[in-house]
Amino acid sequence: MADVEWIENIKRIVIQAIEAGDPCDVIPGTVIKESPIEIQIDQKTILSKSQVILPKQFTDHEEMMNIPEVGEVSVTVKNGLKASQKVLMLQKRGGQQYVVIGTW
Repeated sequence: MADVEWIENIKRIVIQAIEAGDPCDVIPGTVIKESPIEIQIDQKTILSKSQVILPKQFTDHEEMMNIPEVGEVSVTVKNGLKASQKVLMLQKRGGQQYVVIGTW
């Protein structure tokens, strides 16, 4: 019986070591609502705005540009996520927070 217990302890140690080296999961999703943002990751799970970290490059936002012979101007970058758009996210291990890292 002691051998079985010893083997189970070794298995637990190995699993913990693997998880420690892999602190997040890569999750694909689909935008189902633009404002406030909602992203579906499987048939039952829909992420709300409070669960999604959305970097500036995936939003409509203002940028300052310096145009030769015109000077500095403010432009609106229209890059907000749209319904049915596919996204790639990282999920914090053990948490319910996801950060969008790309689209396709």
